[in-house]
Amino acid sequence: MSTLPVAAPISSPVDDVPTRPVLFVVLVYAISWAWMIPLAVLGLTVFEGRGWPTHLPALLGPMLAALLCAALAGRAVLRALVGRILHWRIGWRWWLAAVSPALALLAVLGGLALGGAWLPAAWSFARFSGIPASWGVLGVAAVIVVVDGMGEETGWRGYLQPTLQRRLGPLAATGIVAAVWAGWHAPQFFLIGSYENFAVATLPLFLFGLAAGSVVLTWLYNHTRSVPACAVWHGLYNVAGGTAAAAAGAGAVAAAIWTFVVGFAVVLLALEWRARRGGRSSVLAPAPAAAARALDQR
Repeated sequence: MSTLPVAAPISSPVDDVPTRPVLFVVLVYAISWAWMIPLAVLGLTVFEGRGWPTHLPALLGPMLAALLCAALAGRAVLRALVGRILHWRIGWRWWLAAVSPALALLAVLGGLALGGAWLPAAWSFARFSGIPASWGVLGVAAVIVVVDGMGEETGWRGYLQPTLQRRLGPLAATGIVAAVWAGWHAPQFFLIGSYENFAVATLPLFLFGLAAGSVVLTWLYNHTRSVPACAVWHGLYNVAGGTAAAAAGAGAVAAAIWTFVVGFAVVLLALEWRARRGGRSSVLAPAPAAAARALDQR
């Protein structure tokens, strides 16, 4: 039996009203790329620890596209999406899952310290692309969670995932969301300094890690219906694996965090496979809404 926490999503009209996944994808690419592509064409580069040029406004594209599509679908759909954006009462076990990238980072740093290995300087966790390092570690982390996490996850998990899985099921929908998410990153490889330095051989690792993250976020979202929980997981993953601290020292921290996410996804997929073979409820699919109401009352 799985020891993973079992909760359930909040019942929402979004799953019962026709939505527009194609329009959403067109809008999210148009909105985000309208900011990123001109900067790339001008030859500007987004550097770690600097506030300009920055790609941060583009990270709000998924949220804006989701809100526009939800508004077009009707007041009930928009109200449900806003409810998911504001939904934070999910129980301590799910918040523990949401902060798991930070817990993994602490474990990695603890292991390095015990082994007498190199440790990244604290200030290097404040060096993230497009954000001034002068804002400090906490300030930079807050911006990553709010702008990057909420900006992206409102669209990817709050809108596109439930829209697709209504017809295709959670696993197929997760794959499509991962593909759209990966394609959305394309201009960043011509704009963000750390992305420009990617070796061709590391690109498959980037895509594989993104796909693994999509599996974990599907699990987290479908069992909480909480955009903030997904935003925290996404943001903390970027703090742990996307700052200068993670890249320093031959990328030891980044590699460990990537391994954590991939391992997390492999466990979830293995449990999903066992559940399907045994005729049990899907690990990735939403659970009955009654369980969510019980969770919300804790």
